[in-house]
Amino acid sequence: MAIRTTGRAEFIRRLSLRGDLERLIGKEVEWFAGAAGNVIGTIALASRDRGWNYVVLRKNQLGNFQASNRRENLFSLNEARVDCLQDMGITTSGPRNDLRGKDSD
Repeated sequence: MAIRTTGRAEFIRRLSLRGDLERLIGKEVEWFAGAAGNVIGTIALASRDRGWNYVVLRKNQLGNFQASNRRENLFSLNEARVDCLQDMGITTSGPRNDLRGKDSD
């Protein structure tokens, strides 16, 4: 599956409930979206433990995004990125700096 980086604005626009994920997973730093738009993911730095977290959301049968996987307290940004992208449906073999998210659209 092809995954591309996306900005926070596009990521939030795709969420139907317009919730604030930052409150749940920390300060979002990277965002990703599947080419078809059926899966999105974000990586965040937790405020409490200073560990890395991510959440992957997939569209349900009604076309709304719902969390399909969430991990917390990962050791590094790279570990969170690799795990997040694998959960989104691609395989990575090492650091993927070319897939880093951007904060502006």
